[in-house]
Amino acid sequence: MISLWPKLDVLLAVTAPGGGSVRELVTYELRRLAHFDDPRLFWGCLVALLVAVVVYVLALYRREQSPLPMLLRGLLPGLRLVALAGAVLFFLGLEKRVDQQIVTDSEVLLLIDTSQSMSVEDEPDGTDNTKTTRGEAVSKMLAESSMIETLQQRNDVSLLGFDLQVKRLKTWPRRGEEEQKTANVVELDSAESPEPSAAPIDDWQQQLQPRGIETRLGDALKEALQPSSKPLAGIILVSDGGQNIGIDPLSLIEASQEFDVPIFSVGVGSSQPRRNVRVLELSAPARLFPKDHATVRALIQGEDFAGRSVDVELLLKSTEADGAVATPVGQQRVTFDEARQTIPLQFEIEPAEIGRLTVELRIAVSADDQYPDDNRRQVEVEVVETKTRVLLVASGATRDYRFLRDQLRRDRYTTVDVLLQNALPGISQGADSLLTEFPRTKEELYPYDCIVAFDPNWALLDAQQADLLESWVAEESGGLIVVAGPIHTSSWVQNPELAKIRALYPVEFQRRLTLLDDGLYGSKVPWPIEFSREGEESDFLWLADSAAESRSLWSRFAGIFGCYAVKGPKPGARVLGRYSDPDAGISVDRPVYLAEHFYGGGRVFYMGSGELWRLRSVDTSYFEILYTRLIRHVSQGRLLRGSSRGSLLVERDRYTVGDDVVVRAQLTSASREPLQAERVTARIISPRGEGRNLLMNADGNRPGNFVGQFNVRQQGAYRVELAVPDAIDDQLVKRIQVYVPDLEFEQTRRNEPLLAAIATQTGGLYYTSLTAAAEGSGSLPPVAQKIESRAEEKILRGAPDQVFAEQLNRMLLAIIGGALCLEWLLRRLMKLA
Repeated sequence: MISLWPKLDVLLAVTAPGGGSVRELVTYELRRLAHFDDPRLFWGCLVALLVAVVVYVLALYRREQSPLPMLLRGLLPGLRLVALAGAVLFFLGLEKRVDQQIVTDSEVLLLIDTSQSMSVEDEPDGTDNTKTTRGEAVSKMLAESSMIETLQQRNDVSLLGFDLQVKRLKTWPRRGEEEQKTANVVELDSAESPEPSAAPIDDWQQQLQPRGIETRLGDALKEALQPSSKPLAGIILVSDGGQNIGIDPLSLIEASQEFDVPIFSVGVGSSQPRRNVRVLELSAPARLFPKDHATVRALIQGEDFAGRSVDVELLLKSTEADGAVATPVGQQRVTFDEARQTIPLQFEIEPAEIGRLTVELRIAVSADDQYPDDNRRQVEVEVVETKTRVLLVASGATRDYRFLRDQLRRDRYTTVDVLLQNALPGISQGADSLLTEFPRTKEELYPYDCIVAFDPNWALLDAQQADLLESWVAEESGGLIVVAGPIHTSSWVQNPELAKIRALYPVEFQRRLTLLDDGLYGSKVPWPIEFSREGEESDFLWLADSAAESRSLWSRFAGIFGCYAVKGPKPGARVLGRYSDPDAGISVDRPVYLAEHFYGGGRVFYMGSGELWRLRSVDTSYFEILYTRLIRHVSQGRLLRGSSRGSLLVERDRYTVGDDVVVRAQLTSASREPLQAERVTARIISPRGEGRNLLMNADGNRPGNFVGQFNVRQQGAYRVELAVPDAIDDQLVKRIQVYVPDLEFEQTRRNEPLLAAIATQTGGLYYTSLTAAAEGSGSLPPVAQKIESRAEEKILRGAPDQVFAEQLNRMLLAIIGGALCLEWLLRRLMKLA
């Protein structure tokens, strides 16, 4: 359809959903032209016909002009021509339509690296020689420079962080002309203010903190290049180029060219190889008994230290005594033979005094070590004299039950009592005490530190015993290990009277009668346990003293044959391992095999079947190592309490840089009642000795329980301190170890060839520093000035205006009829034929 008149912007301009604007355009068009393939032929025929008609009308009236007055000689043919023009316009079908012109603003993606390599301190901080981390330098540049405001003048701006995955953190819409003028006025007013207030830290700046344990640069670019509702004007990639897993970024160049999107890469970090020696790991048993011989293991890593030696010293210091002096207990000299080398060390300790000890490993600082802050590391060891009291509950004498009972019976630091629910009266059991029923009073139950239950028949407990077990876990920080089984689990989970027992478990059960069958529970071949990342990092599941060695040992384990099928983990529970049989399970995810959660002040650990005795086929000691660590882990809330009025608990003792640490406190008042308060304040001490407060809010479901969370950003030992309210010199202390994985720190040098190739091969530019990207450098303008708008415009055709059509037709009818009637009347008055 060809428009007779140009389109007109006459009514409205508004913001469109998702960015952009909408304008209403009033358009007039001739409907009849749509029926002709060649409008030029139509117009030619129409003009020829009109010329012929006009000539005929003029010739007709020319013969009649002699007897007419001068006025009527022009009026009569004029009336005939007006009627003819109205008929032609009616034939052409003039239409009025209100169309929408939609302008979609283009988008610029700020793709920021948030992996842990961005925590390396090698970016300049101000004019002096101090350094800051790469992540902090990026956050400061985005907050203080005009880059984002300049980009907003032409495009929407979206901030994305990437490491393991891509996260959209914030979006700034394009500023219109009026908004830009307002912003300029605000800037002028701010410049005249004598004392501008400090800007608060935005949430997106917190989200840019380096946390990821991998750098998937190629995957991030692939996701950024996916088509979206907005045209993509360009990508600003800010990274050290430390691609260490996933898709090769250069393989995406072809896709980038397909979308015709320029990528402007900004390099951060030093381009020079670093020289550093550091304590990579330090591990020691969390709990020891007096005169125990314990092995402290460490990993020392050197970079660019080939042919050089350093002295390493191990020291012990009492954590509880004020002004305690660290005592050297061992020293070794380490020589590096390669440019990058990791050397394992071992020290033997034999603590004699009861209490908390700080084990510290120090490396003598070398003058040319670029990062001396990582030359020391600490762990905390608890030396206790109290025996661990364990209650074994089993519906039958399974292999796991028998092996664990005999193991604990031999342990001189453990007292073990057993409750074999199907045992006949008078039967002998290798235990300190044989129970005939589950404890009924606090005096009977509360002395236990840990309960291990193998496929227990909880239906044998009455309401009083169930309440007692629940309060022992929640209020007394009891440790509970529960093992599902094929005999009783499927029946008691359906019992409505055992809701409190089900609440203790970290998994949700299916509440149906036909839950368990051979297809869901068992397999004819063994399947290995599929550990999650949290499971691999949980040292209480290690079969050795390091994560790598433990993974190697678990890989030798053939696996298990069955797993109780549950609905899934409860909110807040940690899934540590799953049953890897792809045909098992009642949901999309594979069945949960290992999981844990906090329940009040206690821990509950869940196993999907009692088959870990099969570890003995690899080595008889592995079963003992695993259960010893498990029991110590779940019972640490009771055994490591630093005060009679409370305890501090964390999910694990080892974290990686960037992890969130959830801290739980269980506190009582001076009258030993649950502490009533809205919140308490703990103190977090970083490895550098820097302190900050942590607000811990009350758990509404658990009186006396408080929960807080903080993020760890440095490697080394963190200390959480909480002063017990209304108590003098009564303080709870918890230490955790934070380490950095080798994957992110194996190569911290900026990968300039990769970043430059990504930019040049996509039509972008490579900036070698944050300052150059924000302000320009030499011939390079600021990156924000190089990205043009790619806003898209499209027209949505509206429906014909029926009111206008009716009014036009009435007007044309009046004009045509009036002209012809007036002509006829004049001809009659003048007595013309």
